[in-house]
Amino acid sequence: MIRTAEVFDAADYQNLIEKLEAESDYLLFGKGERKSTVEQVEGLIQKVKKEENSSIFLSELNGKVNGHVTVFGGGAPRVLHTASVITGVLKDFHGQGVARELFFHLFEWAEEKGVTRIELTVMVHNERAVHFYERMGFEKEGVKRQSLIVSGKPVDEYVMAKILV
Repeated sequence: MIRTAEVFDAADYQNLIEKLEAESDYLLFGKGERKSTVEQVEGLIQKVKKEENSSIFLSELNGKVNGHVTVFGGGAPRVLHTASVITGVLKDFHGQGVARELFFHLFEWAEEKGVTRIELTVMVHNERAVHFYERMGFEKEGVKRQSLIVSGKPVDEYVMAKILV
């Protein structure tokens, strides 16, 4: 089931993010690097809920959150149609259609909200994610060279976007 995060989901959302960061080196934060409190996460959810072009979608199975798509819409008038996406699905649920379901929900939401450009970044060596995004209709627009330092080494990221028409 895909649903919009509510303030009461703050602890589950925070726990999901921490698990994802512990499982993967492909995210902005590594294991134990994020230092947020449940109160801060509650504040984030409240802020996102007030914005017409932002949202947090959670995937849930048997009462347990197993993935998310977090969407931050543009704040200036000229970019209100644009949204940046952060996403993740727990490894135990890879290959089960969870990410696909989250993204289909995202696309429906975007259409309702007038968001016509969805963008994201992905590490170039994260081939599984790159192929998934391409299957979802995202195209590579460029490379952010050495945009991250992971385990002491520079990492490039693709900038990818999907235009919804």
